[in-house]
Amino acid sequence: MAECGQRAIPPLGDNLNRRLTEIEDGLADAEPDRLSSAAKEVEAELSSWAGLAIDHRTESEREMKEVIAALARTAESLTARDEKYGREIGGLSGKLQGIAVLNDLSAIRRSIVESAAALRSCVEKMAEDGRQSVSELAAQVADYKEKLAASEKLSSVDALTELANRRAFDTALQARISGGKPFGLIIIDLNEFKAVNDSHGHLAGDDLLRQFSVELRSQFTPLDLVCRWGGDEFAVLVAGRLDRVLERAERIRRWVLGEYKIRSGDGTVKVSLRASIGPAEWNGVETGSELLSRTDALLYSEKQPRTVVC
Repeated sequence: MAECGQRAIPPLGDNLNRRLTEIEDGLADAEPDRLSSAAKEVEAELSSWAGLAIDHRTESEREMKEVIAALARTAESLTARDEKYGREIGGLSGKLQGIAVLNDLSAIRRSIVESAAALRSCVEKMAEDGRQSVSELAAQVADYKEKLAASEKLSSVDALTELANRRAFDTALQARISGGKPFGLIIIDLNEFKAVNDSHGHLAGDDLLRQFSVELRSQFTPLDLVCRWGGDEFAVLVAGRLDRVLERAERIRRWVLGEYKIRSGDGTVKVSLRASIGPAEWNGVETGSELLSRTDALLYSEKQPRTVVC
């Protein structure tokens, strides 16, 4: 349910995932009456999320309606302007036609000069009004484009870590496959992260995830995409061949994993962060799902205890 909520409305997914995870953690060795209360808690969380989702959609619809209204107002303004100047030019046309019946050259000259001046003034007003209308429309559209860009960014960024989220990762993965250039994938699964939450609380766990994300991103270039896959799993799309992918994976082991200081209660504690890492290079023909499956298998094999043969 949390994953579906994350995909439906990414900006609202993290909190739902956190609350459902807390409820799930509380069900370990739970009594039957705890199951009943947990069901009610889940129902309450989903109801709250649904309300927030409706508000989010309503706000998005409001912004789109404002864009449409702005365009409609501009269209009405242009129509009214055209009608106004159409009447003025029509009057000038009638006046020019009347010159044909004049016999006095001075009167003809005077009438032509006056008509030309009026026509020039009318054209200048039309141009100025047009510039003003277009300028106002451009400003309104720019404002709404900025709002929509911010909304789009929120939908592709993980709220807790500010890394790319699963939606952005899926889009980028498909784009790299379509581009056909060499790239690799690194999947990182933090080991025993649940123990941090259990021992120090979820706020401490969030603090650790944020610190880890900063260190992880520092090991990659703008050509790479660092993503929070979900929970305590991360993924990185790495530009280049397998040797670069493996080199970056080794940098993670050396420089990103290790000791971190996190807030716990009124003080700080040191925790040792370890992870299983699966690095792989795209073979040039496999789909995104196939690459993910193969990389995940490499990660899983690293998790397995190794048997020492004497």
